[in-house]
Amino acid sequence: MPHMQDPKKRDAVIGYIRSMRKTLCDLQAQITHYAAPFFAGNNLQRRWMSATPAKRGEIILAGLVKACTATASMHMARWYCEKELRVESHRQNGCLFLDLLEEMMVQNPTAGSPNMPTYISNPVWDAIVAQQASNATIPAKTALKSHLADRNMLIGFVVHFALCSILDIALPELYSTKSKPDKPTSQDTRLLEKILPVAYNEDTVKAMEKIARQVAKGVYAHQREEYARGKQECETCTKPNDTTTKYPHCKRCWDTMEREVLYCSSECEKVDWKAGHKNECGKLLQLEELTPSTSDHSPRIGPPLPGFKRSGALLFQVSALNQLSPDYEYLIRVPNAYVYFAFPHPPICAAVRACRDKALSTGDRRAVAMLAHFLFVVCTIDPRPQRIGVDRAVMMGQIMDEFQFPELWCAVAEMAHRMCLDAGRRPALIVDAGVSVAQWETIPSEAWMDVGIVPVPGS
Repeated sequence: MPHMQDPKKRDAVIGYIRSMRKTLCDLQAQITHYAAPFFAGNNLQRRWMSATPAKRGEIILAGLVKACTATASMHMARWYCEKELRVESHRQNGCLFLDLLEEMMVQNPTAGSPNMPTYISNPVWDAIVAQQASNATIPAKTALKSHLADRNMLIGFVVHFALCSILDIALPELYSTKSKPDKPTSQDTRLLEKILPVAYNEDTVKAMEKIARQVAKGVYAHQREEYARGKQECETCTKPNDTTTKYPHCKRCWDTMEREVLYCSSECEKVDWKAGHKNECGKLLQLEELTPSTSDHSPRIGPPLPGFKRSGALLFQVSALNQLSPDYEYLIRVPNAYVYFAFPHPPICAAVRACRDKALSTGDRRAVAMLAHFLFVVCTIDPRPQRIGVDRAVMMGQIMDEFQFPELWCAVAEMAHRMCLDAGRRPALIVDAGVSVAQWETIPSEAWMDVGIVPVPGS
């Protein structure tokens, strides 16, 4: 079957997928950076939901127009995002954008751009991806990955555009091609419609292979056009050239594959060589090489465990904890600042940190309730938090919002009941940590906690 027989064209598609994935990772990191502070306190939700339906639709439509006129691939990707980017749906349901935004946000924000982007879940696409491993040919897999990259890139651009619009942030400038993207032909329409059925059948595979050849041809021609126009950027640092001079490229990659691997300096070339270019220099790129590398940066609080997705507000808590002193166990918002809670006594510090880390990494309801109850108890016993502006009801509301736990008050009441029944009146968090009654009674209340005010990181 003559599907992408030209290795240079297939190589160009895989290079395109890599580039799109990296761009999407950077875009999602920026979305998280912008959105997380505003999710804390529900400011972002209030701004978006207070906009009129017409205004919400106008913003989404403007983002679509800007993204779809940037490149032909974004223009065609509208076909893959009918459920997520239907303007009328955003007019009627403001929560649709907020859900997309939270799904786009990076779950480990202080580790920089992720190695692999978050893909927006969709029943149709999820079903196709789940079955591709055993049912699809290599060209079909390549085509599917290309479509997924385009689909999520378009959603990311529109979400980013809408976020900047409602937060009054300078709008991003998308790269625009000189030529207008072609409108889908009737043949394109028929091919794209074949991707949509949930059933992953032979017709779907054939349709993907046809589109794969079209994508390969378009990407390959686009790369040649870009080189002729002189628009380049460094493979390592992504620094763009000024179009008056051309960056030198990797000679072996160009001679064997006509693949543009450009470097602004010999230093960047050496860095990229050590980072992995030596393993693929002059060789045909393979799909299995798209596996992301492991980040060298390991924040104190890492990503959540599989099955738990942090809310926007909780992402901001995690980001702040990772940026501030490692002695801080939790942060409560007050106007323009945070009140930090630290516990210098080793048994209490170990107990609080273990419970907190479990709550932050798994969202475990019991751990969240024990942590919230313990903070409530120390704020009741020690007057210092209230003197510097911590309202216990507001504190509970913050934790409820961060963990999306509307039954938190009931769960905390249950923890308070357990404390009343305990012989040493120990909070449940202390009991579960194995701190004995004798140990607990020897700790003076003033040694429980250190509390103070710190500015919001990045403010």
